Amino acid sequence: MFWKPEYEAKEIIVGLDFDGVLAHGLKAKIKYAKEWFGFDLALDQTKEKGFNALMKSLGKKVNYRNLMDPLNEQHIMEYEIAKDCKAILERLYSESFRFVVVTSRNEHDYPYAKMFIEKNFSGIIKYMHNTNDEPKERFVKRLRIRAYMDDDLKKLIELRGLPCQLIYHRQPENSSTNLPLIGRSDFYEVRTWIGFYDVMHHIKDMHEAVCWANGIRNDSFHLKEIDEKCRKMNMNDKKRLIEECKNIKKAA
Repeated sequence: MFWKPEYEAKEIIVGLDFDGVLAHGLKAKIKYAKEWFGFDLALDQTKEKGFNALMKSLGKKVNYRNLMDPLNEQHIMEYEIAKDCKAILERLYSESFRFVVVTSRNEHDYPYAKMFIEKNFSGIIKYMHNTNDEPKERFVKRLRIRAYMDDDLKKLIELRGLPCQLIYHRQPENSSTNLPLIGRSDFYEVRTWIGFYDVMHHIKDMHEAVCWANGIRNDSFHLKEIDEKCRKMNMNDKKRLIEECKNIKKAA
């Protein structure tokens, strides 16, 4: 292994949600809601709140679990993996990024998600954690996750107090859910995995530059200190510092 200066991280731990990030069940939900119950779901009705509201308005004794339990048991492998997802994760893994899944699935659904990850992301994702209705904050903090991506903005907002870079994965079914006007700079937003790759390298470059300029060891035990330094700078300051650090690395 090549020696790295202290301002370069040996590895960067990144957290990923399961549903809507690594596995997209939108088409499967629409397909089987039609096949099993005879309903054509709108995008917002593929989420629990929208589905249950639709059933209530129609006077049907059907709820979201009636859809999701058999969907997970019988058709989890029909969930889609987005274009470029695996290729980008493999590339980032070769660049010292390490991935962990933190999902809020219930005990019934979790084993099927784990099976999906083991089959489709073997060698890229080694660890997966289910919150069992505990706040995701506890897991992100305990695992010292440097960046976390979720398609559920509400769950991301709950992580704002942590020294973790928050990435909102915009999907068709959450297209009407926008980043908050106040504190918008606390989030990155991506729509593609190529965009995710760019964000990962921006975070990597920014943390390296901050550690280089302030003499901080770039590891998971110093994330709070790194994050505090980053928050004190505006975008222009960050860009300037990143360029300075890159020039130093080129000259070395």
